[in-house]
Amino acid sequence: RRDTATCLNQVGAYTPAYTTKQMAAILLSMPQGFLPHLARRVCGSTRAKRCAQTVRGGGIANANVSARASSGGSGDSAAAAPWTGDGIEVASENQRRDLAVVLVNPQIPGNTGTIARTCAATRVPLHLVGPLGFDLTDSQLKRAGLDYWNSVCVKVHDDWGAFHRYWRDDLGAPGRLVAFSKFGARPHAEEGAYLPGDWLLFGAETTGLPDEAHDACTASGGVRRIPIDEEHVRSLNLAVSAGVGMFEALRQIDGPPQHFPPRSDAPGSH
Repeated sequence: RRDTATCLNQVGAYTPAYTTKQMAAILLSMPQGFLPHLARRVCGSTRAKRCAQTVRGGGIANANVSARASSGGSGDSAAAAPWTGDGIEVASENQRRDLAVVLVNPQIPGNTGTIARTCAATRVPLHLVGPLGFDLTDSQLKRAGLDYWNSVCVKVHDDWGAFHRYWRDDLGAPGRLVAFSKFGARPHAEEGAYLPGDWLLFGAETTGLPDEAHDACTASGGVRRIPIDEEHVRSLNLAVSAGVGMFEALRQIDGPPQHFPPRSDAPGSH
């Protein structure tokens, strides 16, 4: 037990964002007898098997090959490839290509419209994953953001499987899948939580992310939590959560804000 505790302490601040290659490096420095137990604690059962195979099969040099070979079928646990500066599809030329927002099974049209408005303001591409709880012609959605829908929303995917195949097969898994959930392991504002090329995933207002989406994010960019006081409320509104997560990701990706001269006609500018 003492050796196991020592191993866990060596891992330090656990994050699901570790790649298989990084985990192999950590596990190589630990007693082989504790490998299966430790890998399960750190990575989850699916990635534990892959990390163990990586270490036993020749160490770090084989990590990427092992990951690709083991992901063959569903691909839900495949680590995302490093972002290379392209690959994220956009709805219009002025949108960013280093961040995307994905709403999985959204149910309330007003929330989706508000998020579309935030995406328009930040130039972030938006994806919807069905089944949706509303029709795209819904008046609430139109009032909130449908007027510029075609320049914000890239695609509407039939279901999670269709989206994941699009991300993995059609685009070649550009960047990481990063989920937001009240059950997330790490806080959303932790430094280094976001990288260029990330896809930010938010679940339904009533049920959150489906298990397969949660698992795919755990194996890719991790699951983030926006801390709140739950004495009076169970969760934040979806549109609020998306805005909080989006702006924090942009802050980390873009770096310190640029300082522009204040407007001469703005209150407090003198």
